[in-house]
This record gives sequence, structure tokens and C-alpha cells, in this order.
Amino acid sequence: MLPHNLLRSKVSGGKVFPVYAPLDTDHLALSQRIIDTFKKHVGIRKGDTIRELKTFEGEGFDYRLIRGLSTLIERRCTFEVQSRISPTEARLKVFVEASRTNVVSQEQKRNVLTAAGEELGVQPADLEKSLYADLDEELILKDFNPSREDDLLREYNQALTQTQLSKALRMEFNASGNWKNIFRAIRLLGLMYSVEKVDQGYKVSVDGPLSLIKQTDRYGTSIAKLLPELMVSPSWRLKAEVLGRNKSRAYEFSIESSELQDLLGKTAIQMQTTYDSATEERFARSFKSFATGWTLTREPDPLSADGTVLIPDFSLEKQGVKVYLEIVGFWTQEYLDRKLRKLESLGEVDMIVAVNESLACSRFKKLKGRVIYYERNIPMKPILDHLETREKEIIGEEVETLNRKEIKLNGDIVSIQELAEQVGFSTEAVTNAVRNLSFEGYRKVGDYYVADARLEELEQELINLREKSLSNALDIIERYGFADAPQTLSDLGYTVRWESLDTDKARIQRTERSTIQTS
Repeated sequence: MLPHNLLRSKVSGGKVFPVYAPLDTDHLALSQRIIDTFKKHVGIRKGDTIRELKTFEGEGFDYRLIRGLSTLIERRCTFEVQSRISPTEARLKVFVEASRTNVVSQEQKRNVLTAAGEELGVQPADLEKSLYADLDEELILKDFNPSREDDLLREYNQALTQTQLSKALRMEFNASGNWKNIFRAIRLLGLMYSVEKVDQGYKVSVDGPLSLIKQTDRYGTSIAKLLPELMVSPSWRLKAEVLGRNKSRAYEFSIESSELQDLLGKTAIQMQTTYDSATEERFARSFKSFATGWTLTREPDPLSADGTVLIPDFSLEKQGVKVYLEIVGFWTQEYLDRKLRKLESLGEVDMIVAVNESLACSRFKKLKGRVIYYERNIPMKPILDHLETREKEIIGEEVETLNRKEIKLNGDIVSIQELAEQVGFSTEAVTNAVRNLSFEGYRKVGDYYVADARLEELEQELINLREKSLSNALDIIERYGFADAPQTLSDLGYTVRWESLDTDKARIQRTERSTIQTS
């Protein structure tokens, strides 16, 4: 954005209109001149650059346009302090030296600089230059990353729009696409919003800073930061209510992509993935530590019901089943009312609502979903219990489906896991489903189904094994493709006689008839 004193806009009929920079010959030439000015001032004082740029202001262009373009380029620059010694140290030493006498003449000034310079080991002239080397105008332009003249004008127009939006009391917009990223940006920016499903997508209303307990400039800035993500959509329009310069009156501000044509760019904002609150972050960290097998996703796709849209804080997914978690902290009364209406309209969705105890808890009791209360940390037990219940339901449904299917085995050795991947169900469901099944020509060994002929070969090798060495037996079993050789050996009815900790000295022995299941 730009500093508010560089905002160019005009007011007419209760509406405000930013004064954009057109991409015509004159403005493109001005943009290129400003870029060239910075280029030629690399290695020169910033103050010299500013003075030359001010000469452009008398050539018919609005000074706010020139300073706005210069401000954007300046953000691409790297400035540095060039001084023989630290300016802070230089000032301190000179001031201490000057306090010992009443400096009223140039000669006395030279004496102070000479004395201070001797202590610091620098010449008086270098010391004098160092005194203010860290002031803004004295900084040296080291280098900068220039942009093209047309890109600079588009960047300016975008910054102008964002500056206008930073004064918004509220905003409403719709777009033809990019909704997932738009909703994600809204959440990451911490904006309070409401969404309605309409024929062309969604209509989003964003509450401004005056909806909070107190107005904050930071919140207005967050509204403005949403614009670049909105601009990525093929088409979009927005309408906002913004404060005027004296903040005594609000004006309507509206724009749409078809009107702006190529005046604005289409660069999406780069946003760091952060949590909206410490509560969310603690929950995510805690949930992942349990390794439940459920996939945790922050800010999943929107849920739509009865013309409203809700973006839950998290979704928990396993085997195609989703459980949603919405965390309700402290917000304004109006926001809470909207939140309750949305949650009520999504009554059929498997939703867990975590409510801060500081809220009027009785208002949430009528919700159809599971409501849990937290003080600082969201309790994990009710969530894990619910997921366990859902997981049992999933497995039960899969078992019923599997019981109606004809399952065939392919290969000499088929693990339960391979069979689950083959039929597209969970390992737990397949284990339960095949518990009472038999497969002709196969016998079950632990978590494997082994063809009779292949199993006979394995058993015969173990019977013919000389000295019955444990290490040799394990090698044979692994060669047949069993992942857990010791367990397979046990399933085949063998035990181990240990004479020491050395595996080579351990011997296997058959204690009973094979316990493997025969089909």
C-alpha cells in the first residue's frame, strides 16, 4: 500500500473514485524516467535522488503520483550506511567533547572534532561525515531490483486500490473463480466474514475494523491485503464502504475487473501458513502427536447449506469419511449470531464444535452436532472417542460390503494388506471380513494367505534344514517373501531354543502340528 497522504481519489455523489495512472505514453515515460533516476543514483546519497525526483513535480504531474511511484521503487532498493565509524559512537564522542567547552566559533568546532577524532582514530573530516551518516537522506543506494515501466504503473494502481480499501468499514465482493485461495486468504488474514451461496458462486461480506471492540489500522490493512488474491479470479467485483479523509463520513467505493482492464496486475499474494490463534496451533500439534491415522487438514473446502457457506477450521479424514472441527472463540455478538445460524444449517454434517467457555454456552446446546467446551486447550479425549466410533462404523460398513463381494486371491503369497489394496478397503475391514472365509487352495499363515503348494515347499525346507539353525530358518522364510519372518516361524508351529544370545547358535523345534488355518 501507499502512505495515506499519497492517496489520490475524487468524490462525487456519495462515491469515491481512486485516480488511477493510465498506461498511456506520458505516464509510461514518467514511470521510465523515475526508474532511470534510481538506476543512475546507485552509489549516491538518497537525498540527492529525492531532490532530483522533486524536479519532476513541476512538469504537470500530480506530486502524489510521482512520490507514490518513487515509494514503490524505493521498496525495491537496498540502502546502507557508509561511515568510517558508527554514527552513534561518533555523536556520543563529539557531544561529550563539546560539553567540556562552550562551542561558539568554527575554530572551537574544529578543535572538538580534532580531539574527538584523535580518540576514535579518524580524521576530523571523516568524523564530521559520520555524525549523520545514518540519517535517511544520507543513506547510500547500494542496489535495487528494477521493474518495467508498465509493471510499475500497474503496481501503483494496485497499491492505490489497497490504500483506499484500508479505510473500509465493510466490504462485499464476488468472483468467478479462485474461491479456495480467496477463502484461505480471508482466514489467514484473520478477517471476520459471512458468505452466501448465489447462482454465480458466493457473495462474501467482510466486516471492517469498526465491527470490533475498537478500530484497528491493522485490520483495515488486512482487508486491503485480500485484493491481490481476488484479482487472480477471471472476473470479480467489489463494493466497500470507506471513510473519507476527515473520517466524519463514509463513501461507497466499487470497482470491477471489466472496468479496470489491464490497469491492475494479477499477482497473488504470498502468504505464510499460520494459525488464526494459539488454540488452533496447540490443537493441531496435539492431534498429530496421537498418530490416529486420520488426516488433519486446516481450512478444508467450504461447506454449503441453505444458502450459506462455512469454512471449518479443520477437517479430519479417513477412508473417505470426513469429520469437521469448528473452533468458536471470542467475537462480536453479530458474528456469533451468524456463526450459530450457519452451524444450525449444517446440522447433517459430522461437525464437532469447540466453544470457549467464556461465551454464552447455553446458546450452543441446541446445535445438533457434538459440542465440547474448552478453557485454554481443546480436550482431545471427546474428539478421539468420536473418531474411534466413526472408525468402527466405517469398518462395519466396509465389512458388510465385503461380505457381499466375491474376493479372489492372486499369487502364491498374499498379505492382508495387499488384499486390502486390491479390493480398496481398509486393512481392518478386510481382516474382519475374511476372518470366517476360506479360499480354496490357500492356507492362512498369520497375516498371509499362502498357496498350498508353496507352503508345502516352505515346510519341507524347514523339515530338511540341517542342525535346525534359527538364522538359516529365518533366511528361508524371508526368501519366500514373508515380511515378519520370526512371527511366521511361530505361526508355522515352531519355537526357538536359545543357548546364548547368538542367533547362529539358536535352534528351532516343532512343538506341535502346524497351527495354520487350512482351507
